[in-house]
Amino acid sequence: MKALLGALAVLVVVVAVYVGLKMRAAEEAAVSPIKEIATETISKSGDTWSATFTSKFAAPPEKVFEAFTHPERAKEFVPENVLKSELVKAEGNGKTVDLVARLDILPPGFKVQNVRIEYTFFPDEKRITTKTIDFRLADIASEYKFEADGSGTLLRYKQTSKDKAPMLVESLQKGALRENYATGVRAAKRALGLEAKPEQKQAS
Repeated sequence: MKALLGALAVLVVVVAVYVGLKMRAAEEAAVSPIKEIATETISKSGDTWSATFTSKFAAPPEKVFEAFTHPERAKEFVPENVLKSELVKAEGNGKTVDLVARLDILPPGFKVQNVRIEYTFFPDEKRITTKTIDFRLADIASEYKFEADGSGTLLRYKQTSKDKAPMLVESLQKGALRENYATGVRAAKRALGLEAKPEQKQAS
């Protein structure tokens, strides 16, 4: 009986260690290689990608939310990645914006993308939803949620992207998802004064 209990005790310890290591590995895998992203998960099922990202801001949620409500100013804040950001329509709690973005990770022929995006703002919920209106590569829907995090803000972002045509290798697609999201985070941080604009860095 003692031998059986001892064996069970050893088994419990082994299982606990294994589960702990698996959980730790999952946490480490969720850390993004891009500085603007705190954690990430990216997966694909069939022709549809699912991605979640989190980012932290040293500013209150209402200010971070406000910074994200002006996508038409993206070219002003991230000219290295956004070649054009033009307001097409502003109505009620929404905006439609035309963007021309450059994704450096993609090969020639794919780097520059033209897309029209519809934004819907929910200030009481500190939430924003977006969807592509005219994009030749994919149908994309996203949600931003801004939460208090101590004296700052935690942004929780989720996106689904359904491919319209055969695409690039998966590693490049994952990189493009990261880069596109990180560009928006960088623009907001510059709008908030948490990060210098490119021209300000050159002048210093």
